[in-house]
Amino acid sequence: MDLLFDVAPEPRTGRPPLRIEVAGSRFLLIRQGDEPVLLGRVDDGNYGVDYVRTGRYRSPVPPIRAAHTAGVAADGGEAWWERWAHHFRSELSTSGYVPLHAGRWLLSSRAPRLRTLWRWELYTADADYFYYEGGWPVLPLRTPAGPGDGRVKAYRKQARDGSLAPVLLWWVSGLCGYVVLDGHDRLAAAIAEDREPPWLELTRVDTDEAAGRTRELVERYLEHETVIRRHPGTGRALAVLGQQFGVDLHKAEHAEARTRAWPLPGGTAAWTRLASRHAPDLAAL
Repeated sequence: MDLLFDVAPEPRTGRPPLRIEVAGSRFLLIRQGDEPVLLGRVDDGNYGVDYVRTGRYRSPVPPIRAAHTAGVAADGGEAWWERWAHHFRSELSTSGYVPLHAGRWLLSSRAPRLRTLWRWELYTADADYFYYEGGWPVLPLRTPAGPGDGRVKAYRKQARDGSLAPVLLWWVSGLCGYVVLDGHDRLAAAIAEDREPPWLELTRVDTDEAAGRTRELVERYLEHETVIRRHPGTGRALAVLGQQFGVDLHKAEHAEARTRAWPLPGGTAAWTRLASRHAPDLAAL
Protein backbone atom coordinates (compact mmCIF):
# COMPACT_ATOMS: atom_id res chain seq x y z
CA MET A 1 0.00 0.00 0.00
CA ASP A 2 1.41 3.39 -1.02
CA LEU A 3 0.04 6.86 -0.35
CA LEU A 4 1.65 9.84 -2.08
CA PHE A 5 1.02 13.39 -0.88
CA ASP A 6 2.48 16.86 -1.41
CA VAL A 7 3.62 19.32 1.24
CA ALA A 8 3.60 23.07 0.63
CA PRO A 9 6.65 25.22 1.50
CA GLU A 10 6.91 26.45 5.08
CA PRO A 11 6.27 30.20 4.81
CA ARG A 12 8.94 31.38 7.27
CA THR A 13 12.16 29.38 7.58
CA GLY A 14 11.47 26.37 5.35
CA ARG A 15 12.78 24.15 8.15
CA PRO A 16 10.39 21.49 9.45
CA PRO A 17 9.77 21.16 13.21
CA LEU A 18 11.56 17.78 13.28
CA ARG A 19 14.79 17.87 11.30
CA ILE A 20 18.35 16.69 10.90
CA GLU A 21 21.07 19.25 11.58
CA VAL A 22 24.75 18.62 10.92
CA ALA A 23 28.07 20.21 11.85
CA GLY A 24 31.06 19.25 9.74
CA SER A 25 31.26 15.63 8.65
CA ARG A 26 31.10 13.96 12.07
CA PHE A 27 28.43 15.62 14.17
CA LEU A 28 24.67 15.34 13.77
CA LEU A 29 21.58 16.24 15.69
CA ILE A 30 17.89 15.46 15.39
CA ARG A 31 16.04 18.48 16.68
CA GLN A 32 12.33 18.88 17.38
CA GLY A 33 11.47 22.55 17.60
CA ASP A 34 14.16 23.95 19.85
CA GLU A 35 14.77 20.66 21.65
CA PRO A 36 17.57 18.21 20.76
CA VAL A 37 16.17 14.65 20.78
CA LEU A 38 19.10 12.62 19.38
CA LEU A 39 22.79 13.47 19.13
CA GLY A 40 25.20 11.48 17.03
CA ARG A 41 28.95 11.44 16.54
CA VAL A 42 30.71 9.51 13.78
CA ASP A 43 33.77 7.71 15.11
CA ASP A 44 37.26 8.63 14.00
CA GLY A 45 37.52 5.78 11.51
CA ASN A 46 34.04 6.37 10.05
CA TYR A 47 33.12 2.80 10.97
CA GLY A 48 30.16 3.57 13.24
CA VAL A 49 28.17 6.19 15.08
CA ASP A 50 27.66 6.86 18.79
CA TYR A 51 24.12 8.02 19.62
CA VAL A 52 22.48 9.51 22.69
CA ARG A 53 18.76 10.09 23.18
CA THR A 54 17.90 13.11 25.30
CA GLY A 55 14.44 11.96 26.40
CA ARG A 56 12.81 15.08 24.95
CA TYR A 57 11.13 13.55 21.92
CA ARG A 58 7.39 14.09 21.43
CA SER A 59 5.36 11.94 19.04
CA PRO A 60 3.73 13.91 16.20
CA VAL A 61 0.67 11.63 16.41
CA PRO A 62 -1.83 11.68 19.32
CA PRO A 63 -2.38 8.38 21.15
CA ILE A 64 -4.56 6.01 19.14
CA ARG A 65 -7.74 5.07 20.98
CA ALA A 66 -8.67 1.42 21.34
CA ALA A 67 -12.06 2.09 19.74
CA HIS A 68 -10.37 3.48 16.62
CA THR A 69 -8.09 0.45 16.40
CA ALA A 70 -11.06 -1.89 16.77
CA GLY A 71 -12.95 -0.06 14.04
CA VAL A 72 -10.07 -0.30 11.59
CA ALA A 73 -9.54 -3.95 12.50
CA ALA A 74 -12.92 -4.74 10.92
CA ASP A 75 -11.30 -4.04 7.55
CA GLY A 76 -8.89 -6.45 5.97
CA GLY A 77 -6.10 -6.50 3.41
CA GLU A 78 -5.50 -3.32 1.47
CA ALA A 79 -8.43 -1.47 3.07
CA TRP A 80 -6.82 -1.92 6.51
CA TRP A 81 -3.57 -0.38 5.30
CA GLU A 82 -5.33 2.44 3.46
CA ARG A 83 -7.27 3.51 6.55
CA TRP A 84 -4.14 3.61 8.68
CA ALA A 85 -2.15 5.44 6.02
CA HIS A 86 -4.83 8.10 5.71
CA HIS A 87 -5.07 8.33 9.49
CA PHE A 88 -1.36 9.03 9.85
CA ARG A 89 -1.37 11.35 6.86
CA SER A 90 -4.17 13.39 8.46
CA GLU A 91 -2.46 13.55 11.84
CA LEU A 92 0.91 14.50 10.35
CA SER A 93 -0.66 17.31 8.31
CA THR A 94 -1.85 19.11 11.46
CA SER A 95 1.02 18.31 13.83
CA GLY A 96 3.71 20.73 14.92
CA TYR A 97 6.29 17.98 15.51
CA VAL A 98 6.81 16.43 12.06
CA PRO A 99 9.75 16.09 9.62
CA LEU A 100 7.61 17.16 6.64
CA HIS A 101 8.93 19.97 4.44
CA ALA A 102 8.15 21.16 0.92
CA GLY A 103 7.97 18.38 -1.63
CA ARG A 104 6.32 15.03 -2.33
CA TRP A 105 6.18 12.36 0.37
CA LEU A 106 5.30 8.70 0.49
CA LEU A 107 3.70 6.55 3.19
CA SER A 108 4.29 2.89 2.34
CA SER A 109 3.56 -0.43 4.00
CA ARG A 110 6.32 -2.14 2.02
CA ALA A 111 9.40 -1.19 4.09
CA PRO A 112 11.51 -3.82 2.23
CA ARG A 113 14.65 -3.09 4.26
CA LEU A 114 12.95 -4.48 7.37
CA ARG A 115 11.77 -7.78 6.01
CA THR A 116 14.64 -9.82 7.48
CA LEU A 117 16.78 -7.73 9.80
CA TRP A 118 14.34 -5.78 11.93
CA ARG A 119 14.81 -7.64 15.21
CA TRP A 120 18.60 -7.77 15.20
CA GLU A 121 19.05 -4.16 14.16
CA LEU A 122 16.61 -2.70 16.68
CA TYR A 123 17.64 -0.72 19.73
CA THR A 124 15.12 -0.90 22.58
CA ALA A 125 17.43 -1.08 25.58
CA ASP A 126 16.74 1.16 28.57
CA ALA A 127 20.06 2.92 28.04
CA ASP A 128 19.82 6.15 26.07
CA TYR A 129 23.43 5.80 24.88
CA PHE A 130 24.20 3.26 22.16
CA TYR A 131 26.65 2.59 19.36
CA TYR A 132 25.81 1.34 15.92
CA GLU A 133 27.94 -0.11 13.15
CA GLY A 134 26.14 -1.55 10.14
CA GLY A 135 23.09 -0.80 8.02
CA TRP A 136 19.35 -0.28 8.37
CA PRO A 137 18.88 0.05 12.11
CA VAL A 138 15.59 1.09 13.72
CA LEU A 139 16.32 3.82 16.26
CA PRO A 140 13.60 4.70 18.79
CA LEU A 141 13.63 8.41 19.59
CA ARG A 142 12.52 7.70 23.12
CA THR A 143 12.98 4.70 25.37
CA PRO A 144 10.04 2.29 24.90
CA ALA A 145 8.14 1.26 28.02
CA GLY A 146 8.74 -2.17 29.50
CA PRO A 147 6.60 -5.25 28.75
CA GLY A 148 4.73 -4.85 32.04
CA ASP A 149 3.63 -1.27 31.41
CA GLY A 150 -0.16 -0.86 31.29
CA ARG A 151 -0.23 0.62 27.79
CA VAL A 152 2.17 -2.03 26.49
CA LYS A 153 -0.02 -4.77 27.99
CA ALA A 154 -3.02 -3.44 26.07
CA TYR A 155 -0.98 -3.34 22.87
CA ARG A 156 0.27 -6.88 23.49
CA LYS A 157 -3.33 -8.10 23.29
CA GLN A 158 -3.73 -6.24 19.98
CA ALA A 159 -0.49 -7.78 18.73
CA ARG A 160 -1.84 -11.25 19.51
CA ASP A 161 -5.19 -10.69 17.79
CA GLY A 162 -3.68 -8.95 14.75
CA SER A 163 -5.26 -5.52 15.28
CA LEU A 164 -2.12 -3.62 16.34
CA ALA A 165 -1.79 -0.28 14.55
CA PRO A 166 1.34 0.19 12.41
CA VAL A 167 4.57 1.58 13.81
CA LEU A 168 5.41 4.77 11.90
CA LEU A 169 9.02 4.96 10.71
CA TRP A 170 10.98 7.73 9.01
CA TRP A 171 13.74 6.66 6.64
CA VAL A 172 16.83 8.86 7.22
CA SER A 173 19.34 8.25 4.47
CA GLY A 174 22.17 9.97 6.35
CA LEU A 175 21.81 7.44 9.18
CA CYS A 176 21.35 4.51 6.74
CA GLY A 177 18.41 3.57 8.90
CA TYR A 178 15.04 4.39 10.38
CA VAL A 179 13.88 6.38 13.37
CA VAL A 180 10.57 5.64 15.08
CA LEU A 181 8.20 8.59 14.71
CA ASP A 182 5.23 7.00 16.44
CA GLY A 183 4.47 3.66 18.04
CA HIS A 184 7.33 3.12 20.52
CA ASP A 185 5.08 1.24 22.93
CA ARG A 186 3.36 -0.70 20.11
CA LEU A 187 6.83 -1.75 19.03
CA ALA A 188 7.66 -2.85 22.58
CA ALA A 189 4.42 -4.85 22.70
CA ALA A 190 5.16 -6.64 19.42
CA ILE A 191 8.65 -7.56 20.61
CA ALA A 192 7.27 -8.83 23.92
CA GLU A 193 4.92 -11.07 21.93
CA ASP A 194 7.76 -12.19 19.64
CA ARG A 195 5.99 -10.79 16.58
CA GLU A 196 7.02 -8.37 13.88
CA PRO A 197 4.76 -5.30 14.03
CA PRO A 198 3.10 -3.79 10.97
CA TRP A 199 5.17 -0.90 9.62
CA LEU A 200 4.42 2.30 7.77
CA GLU A 201 7.47 3.94 6.25
CA LEU A 202 7.65 7.70 5.61
CA THR A 203 10.09 8.81 2.88
CA ARG A 204 10.48 11.81 0.61
CA VAL A 205 10.16 11.36 -3.17
CA ASP A 206 12.66 12.81 -5.63
CA THR A 207 10.19 14.28 -8.13
CA ASP A 208 12.88 15.18 -10.67
CA GLU A 209 14.27 11.65 -10.60
CA ALA A 210 10.76 10.22 -10.80
CA ALA A 211 9.93 12.35 -13.84
CA GLY A 212 13.17 11.39 -15.60
CA ARG A 213 12.68 7.67 -14.97
CA THR A 214 9.07 7.90 -16.15
CA ARG A 215 10.09 9.49 -19.45
CA GLU A 216 12.71 6.80 -20.03
CA LEU A 217 10.21 4.04 -19.30
CA VAL A 218 7.59 5.48 -21.65
CA GLU A 219 10.14 5.79 -24.46
CA ARG A 220 11.38 2.24 -23.92
CA TYR A 221 7.84 0.87 -23.78
CA LEU A 222 6.88 2.54 -27.06
CA GLU A 223 10.02 1.24 -28.75
CA HIS A 224 9.39 -2.34 -27.60
CA GLU A 225 5.71 -2.14 -28.49
CA THR A 226 6.57 -1.03 -32.03
CA VAL A 227 8.92 -3.97 -32.49
CA ILE A 228 6.43 -6.49 -31.08
CA ARG A 229 3.55 -5.27 -33.26
CA ARG A 230 5.55 -6.03 -36.40
CA HIS A 231 4.90 -9.73 -35.83
CA PRO A 232 1.59 -11.61 -35.88
CA GLY A 233 0.17 -13.33 -32.83
CA THR A 234 1.91 -11.13 -30.31
CA GLY A 235 -1.05 -10.40 -28.02
CA ARG A 236 0.50 -12.31 -25.13
CA ALA A 237 3.83 -10.53 -25.52
CA LEU A 238 2.06 -7.15 -25.51
CA ALA A 239 0.18 -8.11 -22.35
CA VAL A 240 3.42 -9.07 -20.57
CA LEU A 241 5.06 -5.88 -21.77
CA GLY A 242 2.17 -3.81 -20.43
CA GLN A 243 2.21 -5.55 -17.05
CA GLN A 244 5.93 -4.98 -16.62
CA PHE A 245 5.53 -1.37 -17.74
CA GLY A 246 2.96 -0.83 -15.00
CA VAL A 247 5.26 -2.29 -12.34
CA ASP A 248 8.24 -0.24 -13.51
CA LEU A 249 6.16 2.93 -13.74
CA HIS A 250 4.95 2.48 -10.18
CA LYS A 251 8.53 2.15 -8.95
CA ALA A 252 9.62 5.21 -10.93
CA GLU A 253 6.88 7.36 -9.41
CA HIS A 254 8.25 6.54 -5.95
CA ALA A 255 11.93 7.36 -6.53
CA GLU A 256 13.44 7.85 -3.09
CA ALA A 257 15.10 11.16 -2.27
CA ARG A 258 17.94 11.65 0.16
CA THR A 259 16.90 12.94 3.55
CA ARG A 260 17.56 16.65 3.73
CA ALA A 261 19.74 18.02 6.51
CA TRP A 262 20.29 21.61 7.58
CA PRO A 263 23.48 23.25 8.91
CA LEU A 264 23.55 23.36 12.70
CA PRO A 265 23.64 27.05 13.72
CA GLY A 266 26.93 27.61 15.48
CA GLY A 267 28.55 24.56 13.91
CA THR A 268 30.74 22.14 15.85
CA ALA A 269 31.01 24.45 18.86
CA ALA A 270 27.22 24.51 19.20
CA TRP A 271 27.04 20.71 18.92
CA THR A 272 29.68 20.36 21.63
CA ARG A 273 27.75 22.67 23.96
CA LEU A 274 24.55 20.68 23.42
CA ALA A 275 26.35 17.37 23.94
CA SER A 276 28.00 18.65 27.13
CA ARG A 277 24.58 19.58 28.48
CA HIS A 278 22.55 16.56 27.34
CA ALA A 279 25.12 13.81 26.69
CA PRO A 280 28.40 14.44 28.55
CA ASP A 281 29.69 10.92 27.83
CA LEU A 282 29.29 11.55 24.11
CA ALA A 283 30.92 14.97 24.35
CA ALA A 284 33.91 13.40 26.08
CA LEU A 285 34.69 10.98 23.23
